[in-house]
Amino acid sequence: MKWMKLTACTVFLFSFIVISCELDDITEDGFFVGNALPMNGAQETPPVTTAATGTIDATYSIYTKVLTYTVNWSGLSGLPVAAHVHGLATQGYAAGIVQPMWTAANAVLYPASGKYTGSLFVDGVNIREENILAGAYYINLHTAAKPNGEIRGQIILTRK
Repeated sequence: MKWMKLTACTVFLFSFIVISCELDDITEDGFFVGNALPMNGAQETPPVTTAATGTIDATYSIYTKVLTYTVNWSGLSGLPVAAHVHGLATQGYAAGIVQPMWTAANAVLYPASGKYTGSLFVDGVNIREENILAGAYYINLHTAAKPNGEIRGQIILTRK
């Protein structure tokens, strides 16, 4: 009888440790980040010459299916008249607009140097998680002088 209790306790303790570790892995593995991802004219398609630069900070959670991003930029040739999240395209390729951040109608709100925070819901149909995690989306800012885009940055995420 003592042997059975000892075995049961050992199995319970081992199971608890394994399940606890697996839950920790799930919690840690469910988040992906990209910090200070560079934005510049060289990433535009075709590349453009500009002194403007920027960065993207992005976080994606497989639990909420939401990509949040903050874009910082400076030195644009003028006011940014539009900004978009584009996909599906890897570096060097262009793609259609997935989500407008702002357009000419409300561009007056954004200066040549500034910051914007937004989010994108990964619905599994129009925007798919595997494409987010594969780096197939990018953000670019457009100005009157560079209407096709003055700076661009690829959203590249790594496991948190």
